[in-house]
Amino acid sequence: MQPSGIVLALGAGGARGLAHIGVLQVLAEQDIPVRAIAGSSIGAQVGALYARLGDPAQIARIAMGVDWKQTLQLFLPDLGSGGLSSGRKIMEFLQTHLGAARIEDLTLPYTAVATDLHSGEEVLLRRGRVVDAVRASISLPGLLSPFLHGERLLVDGGIVNPVPFDVARALYGGPVVAVAVHQGARGLSASEMTPVPPPSWRTQLRRFLDQPWTHHAGPVRQWLEEQLATPSVQDEHVNDWRPRHVLTQAVNIAQAQMVRLRLQSIPPDLYLMPDVDALGPLEFYRAREAIAAGRAAALEQLADLFALAHRRPEAYGAPGTVPRVPMGGPVPPIDADNP
Repeated sequence: MQPSGIVLALGAGGARGLAHIGVLQVLAEQDIPVRAIAGSSIGAQVGALYARLGDPAQIARIAMGVDWKQTLQLFLPDLGSGGLSSGRKIMEFLQTHLGAARIEDLTLPYTAVATDLHSGEEVLLRRGRVVDAVRASISLPGLLSPFLHGERLLVDGGIVNPVPFDVARALYGGPVVAVAVHQGARGLSASEMTPVPPPSWRTQLRRFLDQPWTHHAGPVRQWLEEQLATPSVQDEHVNDWRPRHVLTQAVNIAQAQMVRLRLQSIPPDLYLMPDVDALGPLEFYRAREAIAAGRAAALEQLADLFALAHRRPEAYGAPGTVPRVPMGGPVPPIDADNP
């Protein structure tokens, strides 16, 4: 007999995914057990921290300890191969909190979703070092270098599966509670796609740019200046969007459509959508706002969460028997070892 509790599917979304912490806080406060987690990108990271530490309050302290300067340091371009950043600083951050833990030794069954850059296959990481699985799953193309995993070059899991509720169902049965924080989860709009950084962030970033050394680091300076630039969304007929924003919007549209198709085929038992529209994907210094949004979304559906927590997992069939829905062609997910 399987243990009772819900299976979480934590979605991709950059800093917006810190809302997952708020959802976990409410579940812990209400004694609603979590028996397994599948996550993509930031969902894989928060899920790993929970499976490793088991304390949402501790994870919240870690998240809220990251200010704007540390955010810059984590993502500051160092011209890594295949991305603006090699991800070295992020790997150090992950190792500080996850150590040498292995997935098979975590307190909960856990899966991180990544994407094979060459084949486009969905890769499920269920064994090996937790930090490696998380680093692969958060490798946002263009920003963080792809992660070499054996002979596979892996990138962000959100590319093929922004909210992996179908993975959660296939591997762990049910009931499945999905948390969607990707841009477009609550609807697409020009203003939602390009949230304007708050004045404090822009002021601090401008001060950073004024430091003399940035004049001798062309790519770094260019990247920082792009973070200050936002397209005008006052008139939707005016085309003054920068290429980066156009590309970002196109990816967001594709993600939103992909999730809609999956929702029609193998929906989760509950689909939470925290209101994180105002947060940018790299605004990790706004953890308090994201966590509050996650809490609000979970509290709003608290009655449904209680009802699901009391359902027996056996009612959903044996794990692994639920059919998967390939997206974009007959490409099955790859269950990869993570040495």
